[in-house]
Amino acid sequence: MMGRLGMLRNDRVRTIYDVLRLPNVRQIELGWGASVIGELAGQVTLVVYAFDAGGAVLVATYAASRTLLSMAVTLAITGVSGRVQPGSLLRPLTWLRAILLALAALTAALHGAPAAVIALAAASSSLAGTYRPLQVAILPWLVRTPAELTSANAVAAVLENSGALAGPLLAGGALVLADASLSMALAAGFLGLAALSLRGLAVPDRPRSAAKGAVRVTRDIADGLTELARVAAPGGAAILVFVQTFVRGALVVLIPVLAVETLTLGQSAVGWLTAAIGAGGLVGGAAATGFVSVTRLGRAFVAGLLLWGVPLVWLAFTPSAAIAYLALVVVGVGNAIEDVGLFTLLARSASPRNGGRVLGATEFVVQAGLGAGSVAAPLLLHALGVRGTLAVLGGGLSVLAVVHIRRFVRLDKAMPAPGQEVELLRRLAMFAPLPLAVIELLAGDLRPHEFPAGTVAVREGEAGELFHLIVAGSAAVSVGGEPRPALAPGDCFGEIALLRDIPRTATVVADQHLRTLALDRETFLVAVTGNRMSSAAADALVTQRLTAGPGGPTGGRSALPQHLRPFPGDGISVIPGRAAARNHRLCCR
Repeated sequence: MMGRLGMLRNDRVRTIYDVLRLPNVRQIELGWGASVIGELAGQVTLVVYAFDAGGAVLVATYAASRTLLSMAVTLAITGVSGRVQPGSLLRPLTWLRAILLALAALTAALHGAPAAVIALAAASSSLAGTYRPLQVAILPWLVRTPAELTSANAVAAVLENSGALAGPLLAGGALVLADASLSMALAAGFLGLAALSLRGLAVPDRPRSAAKGAVRVTRDIADGLTELARVAAPGGAAILVFVQTFVRGALVVLIPVLAVETLTLGQSAVGWLTAAIGAGGLVGGAAATGFVSVTRLGRAFVAGLLLWGVPLVWLAFTPSAAIAYLALVVVGVGNAIEDVGLFTLLARSASPRNGGRVLGATEFVVQAGLGAGSVAAPLLLHALGVRGTLAVLGGGLSVLAVVHIRRFVRLDKAMPAPGQEVELLRRLAMFAPLPLAVIELLAGDLRPHEFPAGTVAVREGEAGELFHLIVAGSAAVSVGGEPRPALAPGDCFGEIALLRDIPRTATVVADQHLRTLALDRETFLVAVTGNRMSSAAADALVTQRLTAGPGGPTGGRSALPQHLRPFPGDGISVIPGRAAARNHRLCCR
């Protein structure tokens, strides 16, 4: 048993290594880590700045204003996600965040009005929620398997929690040595590094919808929310995301009160307590990397929520500095685990075309929860005190998580491993290098065909419009009346006429009842010719079949020669429009 677990962990480590060798994945992940450091350092600084200037009410005002602005931004991003490439949004938005926070730092250094400082910082922070949904929408177009997608999200969780540790520590140290303006400037610098890391990011093109008016944008947003509500229906995922982020938003206000008034640890302890969450996140990220699999995503999400709620109840009953640090470390562990579970679950549940809308809708729910929690926190503090507020928040979240466990267990059991169509496509050398999202789109475009025994599937000399992948049965092949080796399940035929734009070069007749899955000309050519390694594999197969004699191979499942095998980073598929695909094919010949 231990040996098997060790093998699984080694496989996961190898997958993570392969994922990080993909240049575009590496860029977007490093940008995420720097973005989190800048955001958390800025947030801690602004919380301390606001608490010093106006107490818990001004902290709540800052938190609520940034989340309300963020909701408006999220609505806009969700509405255009199907029509604008995510990569073209990510870079300028990250630069804008850095510029706005730098202006807030300058205003604070010049002793400007606190309202102006908070307004600029809130505007910067309101854009922070755009990075993760855009990142999650992009990743399926950069990776090639569900395991790589899970590993990429696990790496993102580790970087997020590393940033959640480094950012507050940076702010805490800066606040000890200097004033808030310097801490804000350092945070803005990390946001600038995040923007620089995205320079040269190449996101594969994807089908776009035509521009639509405000009514359709609103409908797209509603569609994203509707699809989110179907995850652990009725509304299980949406409800839990809202409640968890409500608790998180309230905690932003509670931490300075806890640090300065309840535990009397001083202002710098706001940074240290926030950093404890990041420290726990590193442990949780490592745990998620090792043990969160495609078949346990829902349970990982619920377990993470319990690790959020239970420690807050513990802290409510035994408030002390040591318990506070330890409880927040456990909260960080839970945050990492639920993050990996949730975002991978959503990416696997939503179709690649609708992923941006669903993830944007999720971010909208997140921002709504954060805003509601930060606004409610001063009222809860006034009514219940710090200990009562912690008990109600942690207990309520824990009870809701327990109530929803069965729904997410059922969801895990219903979540398929890669379907038969995906596996059949992946076994062919010409499709193996394609990103996961492209393979899933192709799998959805496959159409079934059946040929009774003795029926001609394709005839030599006729025009070809379909590429066939055999699911069941067998077929005899002949060229000019000369027999060629038979085809079996997993083999393919029909690609030569499409790739070379010539009539069929062979006749294929069903030996037994033959079942195939077929792609039309346009879909097949756009996918295969848009990827360098796929195009090389397809050309190698065509050459092999055209030069093979009666005893030569015909199946199409043979591996690429060593010099043509894909290196991580080559598997970037471009899905252009009809004219672009046609021009690409002409240029390549």
